Formats: sequence, C-alpha cells, structure tokens
Amino acid sequence: MRRLAALILTTATLAACGQSEGSQDPLQVAEVLEAAKPAHSPAQNATPPGEITPGGTFTDAGTTLKFQVNGRDVELDRLRSAVFEMSEDDKGAKTRGAGLRAGDGATNGVPDRFGRLLVVDTRGGEFIAFSINPLIMRQRYPMPGTPYGIAYDAKRDIAWITLTERNEVVGLNVAAGEPAEKYRFPTVRQPNTVSVDQESGRVTVTSGDNGGVQVISP
Repeated sequence: MRRLAALILTTATLAACGQSEGSQDPLQVAEVLEAAKPAHSPAQNATPPGEITPGGTFTDAGTTLKFQVNGRDVELDRLRSAVFEMSEDDKGAKTRGAGLRAGDGATNGVPDRFGRLLVVDTRGGEFIAFSINPLIMRQRYPMPGTPYGIAYDAKRDIAWITLTERNEVVGLNVAAGEPAEKYRFPTVRQPNTVSVDQESGRVTVTSGDNGGVQVISP
C-alpha cells in the first residue's frame, strides 16, 4: 500500500509540474518541466532615469505564449523552452509542427518586422532570434543578468530587454546580422515588464513588486 500511495503521489506531482506527453519528446528539458522565473532583484545601486510614478504589479504569463509571425501562428512553450510553428491536421485543427529549443528557459518573446520571433532565455541569460517559415535560429546573443521582459520598437529596430538580476533595461539594435547594444539604463526594482511607444520611442518599465512605473526617453 505504501508503494502504491507513493506511485500515485509521484504521478500527480509530475502531471502538475508539466511533464511531457511521453518519453519520446525530443524537446523535453528535464524530467519535471517548470517555467523559468525572473530573478529576485537586489536593492537598487543607481538612480533610475526618467519619470517614475508609484505602483507596479506583475501577473505571470501562462505556460504557452501565442504569436503571429511572418503570417504564421507560432507558440513559445515556456515549459519546454521551445518555439513551435503551428499547422493544421486533416480536420483543420491547429497542431504543433516544427519545433526548436530556445535555450534553457525561454520565458517571453515578441515578433519583429523582419518576420522573426525575438525570445529571451531567462535561465541561460541569452537573447535569441528565430526566423519563421522555415523555423531557423538566426541570432544568439549573451544577456547576463537574468533577462525577462522584452518589447520591440519596430520604427527603430530596438529590442528592449529587462535584466531582473541587475535592475537594468538594455536596448539592442537587431537590424543587422548580429545584435548590438545601443542603450543601457538603471531601472526601478524588479523590472519584470517593459513596453515601448512605437511613435515616440519612450520605454516604460514596470516593477513587479510595487517599486514604481518608469518612463524613459532614450
């Protein structure tokens, strides 16, 4: 009876944590799958620039993020740390097609104007760009500091990425063959999310623990 109870408990735990459908899953990252999380940010050691207003909360995304990239439906599976192109079966239902690993713990992504999906690998500390249709990894760039939030300025081709371990936001120029850092600013504590105004280029960084909302004009 004890062995049976232990088996039931183990099975339930694996299911709750996102175990893959079967052992043949080529994109299985670990025996038990768990989405990567932002780092617990340290105290600020620099004065953040820009306008800062009180507030800031954070709601974690689900285990799968859905995008439209280059006219195709694409999914970022945060449990498997993988990007999948979607296709249709013979009944017209959406199903996963080609897939590629996206580092060790991809968490967030955003499409760009070049038909790519820009992804942050939070566990691996990297920025990764995938072209879609066909699915190919095009760029891989180190981003130490636990990257998490990402936004894309399509007018200026800047990918804005928050570093939760460092309380920073970095702007990468992604128009060329290799990303190039163009901006780096201190942020409010726990910078879990970032957005950018497509007209003005103003960047908004939001704290995940009520540390404030920061607006930067690069």
